Amino acid sequence: MPELPEVETIVRGLRPQLIGKKIRFIRVRSDHVLTGSPRGFRRVLEGAIIREIGRKGKFILITCDQEIRLITHLRMTGQFLLAPRERVVDPHTHVLFDLEPGTDQLRYRDVRKFGRLAAVARGTPAISLLQDLGPDALEISAATLFRNLQQKKRAIKPLLLDQTFLSGLGNIYVDESLYRAGIHPLTRADTLNRDQARLLHRHMRQILRQAIRAKGTTVSDYRGPEGIVGGFQRFLRVYDRSGDPCRICGQTIQKTRVGGRGTHTCPGCQPWPQKSG
Repeated sequence: MPELPEVETIVRGLRPQLIGKKIRFIRVRSDHVLTGSPRGFRRVLEGAIIREIGRKGKFILITCDQEIRLITHLRMTGQFLLAPRERVVDPHTHVLFDLEPGTDQLRYRDVRKFGRLAAVARGTPAISLLQDLGPDALEISAATLFRNLQQKKRAIKPLLLDQTFLSGLGNIYVDESLYRAGIHPLTRADTLNRDQARLLHRHMRQILRQAIRAKGTTVSDYRGPEGIVGGFQRFLRVYDRSGDPCRICGQTIQKTRVGGRGTHTCPGCQPWPQKSG
């Protein structure tokens, strides 16, 4: 968290506010969130003009002067917020970017300091930080997903969380996608047939698009660039609903652990996988 819909919401919110702006000055209050030194970070970015803001998986990519210059992964509690320079800076804000023209600041806030900001020097390929990412969950085709699943003998939930297999998904949207596709999270990936894979693909993309329209899911810390909470939590069917009745079959939503992650399932809609030889 944040996952693909939250990151996409942040990207879409920042674009109209930042593109064309110059990064005039950077103040680093905690270098723990930086990859590299504060001096190097400032040297790469100060004076650069922001030309594009995009996303790859859960990474935010800020392009300055036709080259990717800032790569950010928000991890658990990272936030990009826009605020006037005169607004009081709260203690969990670690990097401030003064922009011109205008009086706004782009602020990086992170309660747990797990997120990372990497400045990529001019002429240095940025792809090295991104080359291990799998296909984007919004872009992969049903046929490719099925083919890739057939090559893996892992349980489906940990596999979908593996960013080298499929990028962008996290705990919330994996639980929701598997529930709506009627697949138990311990089902071995290579046992899914073509129809099951197609159903998973359809529900996964529908959920991600609906969550983007709702501007993400806020169950704890997530906020958009203007500090506004997301709205998709109103549509969650299993995630964060343990002990509640399933809206389809009425059985009680359960929370267990799969691959070390809290996992929400409906025992009625997601039957236990058959043993495979």
